[in-house]
Amino acid sequence: MSSLTAEEKYQNFFPDDSRKYLLKLFAGFKKNVTIEVYTQKGMHNEYNDFAMNICRAMNVLTDKIELKEFDVESEMGSRRNIIASPTVLIEPDQYDIRFLGAPAGEEGRALVEALNLASKGIDGISESTKEILSDLEEDRMIKIFSSPSCPYCPGQAVNAFKAAIARADKVAAWCVSTLDNVEMAQKYNVGSVPHTDINDAVTFTGLEPEEKFMAQLRFLKPLDDILAEQREKKQHPEEKEFEDIDLVIIGGGPAGMSAGIYAKRSGLSCIILEKQGVGGQIALTPKVENYPGFPNIQGFELVEILGTHARQYTDINQFTEVQDVKYGEKIEILTDEKNYRAKGVLLATGVKVRMLGVPGEDKFYGHGVSYCATCDGNFYRGGKAIVVGGGNTALTDALHLKHLGVETTIVYRGDKLRAEQVLQDSVKKEGIEIIWNSQVTEILGDKQVESTRLLNKDGTETIKKTDVVFVAIGHTANTALAEKLGVKLRSDGFIQVDPAQRTSVERIYAAGDVTGGVRQIITATGQGAAAALTAFDDFTRLYSPSSENTKNVW
Repeated sequence: MSSLTAEEKYQNFFPDDSRKYLLKLFAGFKKNVTIEVYTQKGMHNEYNDFAMNICRAMNVLTDKIELKEFDVESEMGSRRNIIASPTVLIEPDQYDIRFLGAPAGEEGRALVEALNLASKGIDGISESTKEILSDLEEDRMIKIFSSPSCPYCPGQAVNAFKAAIARADKVAAWCVSTLDNVEMAQKYNVGSVPHTDINDAVTFTGLEPEEKFMAQLRFLKPLDDILAEQREKKQHPEEKEFEDIDLVIIGGGPAGMSAGIYAKRSGLSCIILEKQGVGGQIALTPKVENYPGFPNIQGFELVEILGTHARQYTDINQFTEVQDVKYGEKIEILTDEKNYRAKGVLLATGVKVRMLGVPGEDKFYGHGVSYCATCDGNFYRGGKAIVVGGGNTALTDALHLKHLGVETTIVYRGDKLRAEQVLQDSVKKEGIEIIWNSQVTEILGDKQVESTRLLNKDGTETIKKTDVVFVAIGHTANTALAEKLGVKLRSDGFIQVDPAQRTSVERIYAAGDVTGGVRQIITATGQGAAAALTAFDDFTRLYSPSSENTKNVW
């Protein structure tokens, strides 16, 4: 009986849908890409086999990938500074992009994105990233610690890969699997993924917008420190001259970008001010499957498409924090860079993860406090976990942890869960403990979480031992500027708007997640467009020379 050919052996490695996707992707490659795989017999054999098989399977699919295989201890392994088995290098003669460990699960998505980026080269890098890194003079070594189950890890790895392509002469980007590089993960004190380390000098936890990542890479500091230093160097914003403009849009998510397009198309002058990087929550979304026209697209890819479109119409000032707003016939918007005097303001400030706000939460973030059970559950196999919350996310997290072999307890402040009944039934079937009518008031430990303090309904306190606390209690709206302007909020803390996106204050509009309701990308873009068109109608009515309501603003 004849042995199988390589094509026959690997033709069923990928599911049909994945195979079709890869064939289409590889067909669009701008240039061929080389993969080098390094393995060592007797070390991580299971991981070695998987890394070799996934690379061979992709090599079989297309002639645009050239696969080379080496032993870790070979001359080439020494030349490439290979320190782990397996290691996968992408286009190594041009870039230092590598995977330490088998690129399984979500890490496989990162591998595919790395190949795609390498095929495009510098043409696939955004202008903002090129600009931020253009004057980088020192070398940067980026390590992204990841997990096969973490949906946010590929996005952070891609940030690093883009930097390595934009500045191949200065930047190295390594994606390190925590499953088969346990000692390295322990050395870098990784307790939550994605965990980013740059030059062994600065670390970040979680997925970040691309522009924020690049700024921190450039300056080797957290963004808050960068902004603070910039503010110190600049004159006080009240001393600057004002730029007159029709509409100032605060927030660069889908709602803000959509509003910018429609405002300019209506003939309004406008500017989008974004405190961090464009995209908002969508930039942190691993996969989008419900945005019309894009059956399956990664969040950061959709952000790039929306951002490119919006910039064709209006400027987007990133890393520009609004320090103050003053309402009057002329609405003054004061920032750390420039001041604006506007007819109207659109608030598209979005939401943020709701935190417990208890002692120990900040201290142990990434070391026993997490907001993503899918990302970090693997770290606590065989241990104990507390999940705080009673909605769908909390119960889904609890079931995921239970299936990983984590002894899981749900702590909920009420006596009746808010989650869908099917999830409640599953939790009951799995025998997951629920502590009712209790709140976590403190998270305790030394270097890692060891226990929590619970306040019970009857006023008594309980100490509950745990290795990790997963917080799943929803989101809060970013309404500080709205409150400053006197805008009315709903009972749930979101901004109250009418069907045309007007708030309770004339010439102040709001759109997107900050208004609550159905918080989806499609509704945010629709609300942004509606708000811009409403502003145009209002300004026409208020400032038209023929209008009796004309105000002498300009």
